[in-house]
Amino acid sequence: MQYQKLTVRGLLGRAKRVLTMTKAPDKIKNIEEAMAVFENWLEENGGGAANKNAKTSGDEEKVETVPGLGFKDKAAAEKSLKILEGRDPDYQRLAVKGLIGSSKRVLSGTKDPKKIEDIKEGVKVLEDFIEKFDSENRSRLNRAYLAADIVAQFPKPSDKLSAEFVKVYTEKKNYKHLRTLYPKDDEETSWDIVRNKHVKDLEKVIKEKGKKYFDDDGKPTEEHLSLIYWAYSPQPDKVKSYLEKKEGKGEKRKSSENGDSASKKKK
Repeated sequence: MQYQKLTVRGLLGRAKRVLTMTKAPDKIKNIEEAMAVFENWLEENGGGAANKNAKTSGDEEKVETVPGLGFKDKAAAEKSLKILEGRDPDYQRLAVKGLIGSSKRVLSGTKDPKKIEDIKEGVKVLEDFIEKFDSENRSRLNRAYLAADIVAQFPKPSDKLSAEFVKVYTEKKNYKHLRTLYPKDDEETSWDIVRNKHVKDLEKVIKEKGKKYFDDDGKPTEEHLSLIYWAYSPQPDKVKSYLEKKEGKGEKRKSSENGDSASKKKK
């Protein structure tokens, strides 16, 4: 599996380089469709690199694919878009691109005129989604996940739902698992959708009330901490710096205490 991932990443890298040198619209479209297939495969097999702030381990368990996605006709395509609503924007684009790429392969081996017509209608719905997605630049709405080990370094939240999310996320570590896991009291809305809604609502409140993300000492404010519990921060590097400084002070204090103890024993 590791070799397969390495090979697919290599092909994806080559495709990106070729894309920068290609000007023909039809070739660009073909390359982008092929890249979507590679990216989708990496996502499904736990080897994606779409999120810069979330690390994955080589021996992590396989990520389950979001069920119900399809393109066999217009209804199936519309159902797919409904299933993807509220999920990470970058994943929405990746999943739809993957469906379009898969449809091309299915079409090439289909002879039934009715099936071909149905699939083309479904693909049209998906292509319209991608066109609108890109024109509105929805990728800017993506909220990259803070790594689970960063979230785990903060005190446990008092809010029941946030606490449950933190527990699930820090146990699974890979944010992609959140797409097929659900809160105990909600078997219909997956954790990634719940997370994105809370992040959106919290950001709105912070903006409307003019709240800060850090206090004068560089510590995350209470409002910012509420976001961190949902594995998000608009300033992740500053959060990391705060934790590193905190850890450094802790080690320095521990070293000082050990030194005092040794000095007392010597006396």
